Amino acid sequence: MALFTNNIKISDFKLQSTEPAYSNKSWTGSQIRRSTGIQYYQISFNLQFNQADRQEVLNFIAQYSQGKPFTSDLGYFSQYAGNQIGTVSSTATVSKGGTVIPCNANTLEVGTLVTFQNSTKIHRIIASTGTSITVFPALRQNLQAGEVIRYQGISGSFIIDVDCDLNLPSTNIMSLQLKATEAL
Repeated sequence: MALFTNNIKISDFKLQSTEPAYSNKSWTGSQIRRSTGIQYYQISFNLQFNQADRQEVLNFIAQYSQGKPFTSDLGYFSQYAGNQIGTVSSTATVSKGGTVIPCNANTLEVGTLVTFQNSTKIHRIIASTGTSITVFPALRQNLQAGEVIRYQGISGSFIIDVDCDLNLPSTNIMSLQLKATEAL
C-alpha cells in the first residue's frame, strides 16, 4: 500500500526487530538466553518533497501524529524472494501463544516475514518442515483453520513514535524523517 503519491519520495527505509531479552552464563559455562517481553518491529524512513507538495505530508502528519495507526508496506522486505508459489493456509486451528502452524505443503523459507489473514502482526519464520512453519513471536490471537498465510506483499500497522521530530524546514526541497513502531 502506498502511503504517498509519486510527488513524495521515500528513501532510507529501515526495518528493525526489537526483541527484549537477557542472557546469562550458568555456573557450567553454558549461555542461557530468555525473551523478556513482547517482540515488535520499528520502521524509519525519509521523505523528500518539493514545498509545493507539502500539503500531502501535512495531511499525513495531522491524521497520524496523535497515535492513530497507519498501514504501510515494508519496502523491499514486503517482496518475497523465495521459491514458494501459490497460496499457503493453515490446516488446523492454533490457539494464541502457539508458534507451530500446520499448513498445506509449502516451501516457505526460514527468515521469511509473514502475516495472517486476520492479523497485521508481522511474524518471522524460524523453522519450516514443508507441512508446518514455526513463527516468532508467538501468536497474539487465535489462528483459524484455512486462514491464509501472507508472505508476498505484506504490510504492517504502525504508530508514529512520540519522539519523532515532525518539524518541516522552510526550504524549496523539504526533508523529514519518520519513525514508527508496530501497532500491537
